[in-house]
Amino acid sequence: MNQTITNHADSKATIFATAFPAPGKEPQWEQAIGELIRASSTFPGYQGSIVLRPDSPEQPHYRVITKFDTTENMRHWYDSQQRQEKVSRLEPFQRQPAEIQHLTGFETWFTPPDDRTTAVAPPKYKMFVIVWLAVYATVLPVIAMLKPWTTGIPKLFASALLAAITVAMMTWGVLPFLTWLFKAWLYPSREEQS
Repeated sequence: MNQTITNHADSKATIFATAFPAPGKEPQWEQAIGELIRASSTFPGYQGSIVLRPDSPEQPHYRVITKFDTTENMRHWYDSQQRQEKVSRLEPFQRQPAEIQHLTGFETWFTPPDDRTTAVAPPKYKMFVIVWLAVYATVLPVIAMLKPWTTGIPKLFASALLAAITVAMMTWGVLPFLTWLFKAWLYPSREEQS
């Protein structure tokens, strides 16, 4: 399996797998991936999994996203004998091995566009630029608009409220929009890279 692993032992960690079941073997593959997910849920730090079915017949791959609270707990699961056994049960039902990425930082905010689902995370300098733009575009307007409304509440609570609104706007609005707007720069095609 292809993989990208970074070393931040105290950050949240996500395993992002692009899987390729063999045609006609999807039901068996789905049963086997269910067993793998159930096994992962018994490990410390497990925070949930999502299986996304193919969007269209032209893109017959699945996406499997599994989250852990720390990179250490993610590695404990990823390197475990239980995981190896469950992965070996998937092999008869897949066209090719899954492509695996381990995401531990800002890259979990960057979802590759649909036509580039096997792309690796953007370089850190590109993520810095996009996150900086998102913070700049979100923090200043939120503070300018909402600060007058928070004058009557304690400063710590007002700051926490403004921070929560800003992060929510960035996570579900501004960053997805900027990722879409700059997708060609963040996720160049193989032809563009060469």
